[in-house]
Amino acid sequence: MDILDSIAIMIPCGACGGRYEVILKQVALSQQMIHDGCPVHADTECPPLYYAPLIDRNLADELQKIWARLEQQAHAAGGELRLHGTL
Repeated sequence: MDILDSIAIMIPCGACGGRYEVILKQVALSQQMIHDGCPVHADTECPPLYYAPLIDRNLADELQKIWARLEQQAHAAGGELRLHGTL
């Protein structure tokens, strides 16, 4: 399981007051796009410019690595790592 696909940040909309989810995978992909040289400079033109700063890139990478290690240990014990309350 890619843990970044399973965790989201609830973001309030400044225009309508509603709330929406941005999964950490979207944040990580946005950071990668910017790192790779995406030339857009206004977040109104490109959602990745808005998503990228939501979570520290190194912290998300660490979470992904730790999750993978936990999965390996669970599998070694004959089990399966899951998020509580999910199927």
